[in-house]
Amino acid sequence: MTLKKRSLIFAALVVALVLAMAPGVAMAYNSVHGGYAMDTDSCAGCHRAHTASSPLTWTDGAGRTRSALLLSTATTSDEFCYTCHGSAALGADTNVWDGVFQARDGMLGGDRVYNANGAPLNGGGFNPVMFPTQHYPNGSTWVAWGAGPDGRDGIISLGGEQVTISCTACHDTHGSSNYRLLKDRVAGINPVTGLRAPITVGGYSVTSTPTPFVISTEEGYPVGGWAKGEARKTQYTTYKPDFTRPRYAKAPGGDVTKGISGWCAACHTQMQTAGETGAYVSSIYDHADGFGLVRRHRHPVNVPLNLFRGSAPLILASPTTGARLLPLGNDTFADSLTNEMTDWVDCLTCHVAHGSRAAMSGFASVADATNPQPNTGTKVVAIDGSVIVTVGSVPPDYGNALLRLNNRGVCQSCHYK
Repeated sequence: MTLKKRSLIFAALVVALVLAMAPGVAMAYNSVHGGYAMDTDSCAGCHRAHTASSPLTWTDGAGRTRSALLLSTATTSDEFCYTCHGSAALGADTNVWDGVFQARDGMLGGDRVYNANGAPLNGGGFNPVMFPTQHYPNGSTWVAWGAGPDGRDGIISLGGEQVTISCTACHDTHGSSNYRLLKDRVAGINPVTGLRAPITVGGYSVTSTPTPFVISTEEGYPVGGWAKGEARKTQYTTYKPDFTRPRYAKAPGGDVTKGISGWCAACHTQMQTAGETGAYVSSIYDHADGFGLVRRHRHPVNVPLNLFRGSAPLILASPTTGARLLPLGNDTFADSLTNEMTDWVDCLTCHVAHGSRAAMSGFASVADATNPQPNTGTKVVAIDGSVIVTVGSVPPDYGNALLRLNNRGVCQSCHYK
């Protein structure tokens, strides 16, 4: 047993003890992640005001180091999150480590309505045996591809701007206006200077009205975004989250600069969505693929399918089984599992947020884009019956670019050539 595994187990046991003493803390959806009343007991689910044993810290607005006041002996935020969202799943049904839904007995709330025990999560997972390509290497420092004014802030060999990536780099554990606790302000990349800077991707007005970038079409999801405090808690009473079937929504108000694509662009600068309405989109940047600093052309996002409808409709379901292959941005809960020509293409149409097991071979795996020779990039091996892809092909894939289907089958799903 590895040291990390032993540490996770010990941390999980500590958290389990606290949860056992306060059984309502982790049982209702999001009860420890927002919707706090003035007499809330949720704070005690994670924090101790004077006796916190975890060494984890945070930095305030003045640059001062502060204690996170967390219980357990977790030394990283990921480790702490996995005590509930890991394989043990002591406090959550969402096991994001293994990328599966694990229903617990005694669950208070309605999230089992749409989620079968053992079903895969929409975002994939972080266990490297099951998901060889992950959105982040579990707490180490990394860069965001396409970052900065010339893209070179996203190239590690050129001294790209790095940040320690973890669960809390993307999610706000105390709640946000966005879908799935996505932060309202992230440590993104300034598009002019290329330096790390707080980027607003959601939030609240002066009257505490939500102004989200990312929303959902899940049943009972607050279309205006998640409120704060008691109002947020009230919203939970009719909300039925769906963790295993994608119910992604179009950007709030149809704003093409927002949505998950606008949220991701806070770090992946060159993938910005401003003004994209299906028109030709390009910008000049480096992508570490051998071509250097040249004009790059990208697939439009936050655009409805009907902008591209020609003599033949696009194919977004399997021609043999009829199964829906790619999720689209929908308008309502009612049409969230069907495809309409008014649905949007965005980042999550082709990519998953956490980790992917898609395998790449042939021309989907090349070492040099200027001389594309099939199968010269990644190396595929079998470990424990899973397909593992090692680093080695043209950036930014590092195996599969977090794509949903093998060999970039996401392209054929729409264009069906």
